[in-house]
This record gives sequence, C-alpha cells and structure tokens, in this order.
Amino acid sequence: MQDALQVLQLSTTKTATFNSTGVNIGGSPSPTRALVARVRYSAASTSSGAGAVTFRVTESDDDSSYGGAHQSPEASLTLSTTAIAGVLHIPFVTKKKYVRLELSAISGTGATVTYESDIQPAQP
Repeated sequence: MQDALQVLQLSTTKTATFNSTGVNIGGSPSPTRALVARVRYSAASTSSGAGAVTFRVTESDDDSSYGGAHQSPEASLTLSTTAIAGVLHIPFVTKKKYVRLELSAISGTGATVTYESDIQPAQP
C-alpha cells in the first residue's frame, strides 16, 4: 500500500447489498498485512420499525473471486426511524492483492445508509 489512506469506497447511498470495486493494495504473493477499513456512515435509518446494516471486508488474489478476509466479527449497525451517523473501524488481516468492502446485509422497511470508506494501516 503506497498511501497512508487508500479509498475503498467513495460516498454512496444504498438500500440493498452492494460490493465496492476491488482495490489493489499490493503485489502477490504479499506479506501478511494488518489493516483497518474505516467506514463513515450517515443517514442510516428505516422508514418504519427496526432494521440492520452489516459490512465486511473481502479479499482476492485476482480481483475476480472474493472470500472473507480474516477479521473481527462483521460490523453491524442497528437501524430505526431515527437516522444515525458515525464511524466503524473494521480491522482485518490479508495476504491477498485485492480487497473490497461489502454491504453484506441490509434489512428493515425502507432501510437506507450513506457511507464511504478508506483503508489505513492497523495501529500496533
């Protein structure tokens, strides 16, 4: 990785599951890297009742076939009719060349979330 912060997902608003474009974070085979996906979210809500949003980081050698990176449990938000905003930090470890952020689940009536993400080195 060349920059201290590398864009993982530009600002987007979603109402359904979504995969960001794969980001090349280094040559393959690569050394094991400990990184953090920082997800800034806003306007996360439902139109009625409760819901949830779940993010996870996936990895790939070829930017084609992706699988889950070794990470803490998936990062989830609980939604209600009151919009929320904040930041999630998803630590993960990878030896792969590409990573991407998945909005792997979104539930609730009229659920929506606006978010953007970047990758940064994990702090020791």
